Amino acid sequence: MTISAFDLFKIGIGPSSSHTVGPMRAAGMFAGSLAA
Repeated sequence: MTISAFDLFKIGIGPSSSHTVGPMRAAGMFAGSLAA
């Protein structure tokens, strides 16, 4: 499972979306891998 820079800096919610979407996606993927 690889994450590119484009995935980390994808447009998202809020004014500082580039700072929040990457960590949010990474945390979601990590949590998903724990649940699997």
